[in-house]
Amino acid sequence: MASYINRKDLTTIMAKHGSLLFEYSQITPNIYVGTNMCCQTHFKKVLVKKGISADISLEQERVDKPFGVSYYCWLPTKDHTPPDRKQLLIGVQLLTSLISHKEKAYVHCQRGHGRAPTLVAAYLISQGKSVEDAIDLIKKKRPSIHLEKNQILALKRFGKFLKR
Repeated sequence: MASYINRKDLTTIMAKHGSLLFEYSQITPNIYVGTNMCCQTHFKKVLVKKGISADISLEQERVDKPFGVSYYCWLPTKDHTPPDRKQLLIGVQLLTSLISHKEKAYVHCQRGHGRAPTLVAAYLISQGKSVEDAIDLIKKKRPSIHLEKNQILALKRFGKFLKR
């Protein structure tokens, strides 16, 4: 008799053993958030086929531009911390420009749980959402996110900065 394991359980098992899965979530029609396992082998095979042309990395260590991507941006951010204001502005401006040109972007950090969702939340805040609504929207599409207190605080400060 065959046994099957669901994606959530598999992700938990892989995380416990230090392995990462290539998994991602579509947050808006043009923005995807996921793990860094996208970026060499899978980007061209999977993400480019979905029309994704841009990769925004928030990993601390630099990774080469993925195969098949037209646009690449590296915003080095230490794990468990938020991107700084300048990085948020650059990332938001890039996402705004890409989306206005009907491009799709893949935003990632290591696991796609903190830094990448923080940047996407900043973009949503720039589009008029509150901090809470931005995080809730992302969490509905990617339940595994868990922003740190400092990441939420950075989003609140970013929202206030945008209103000045």
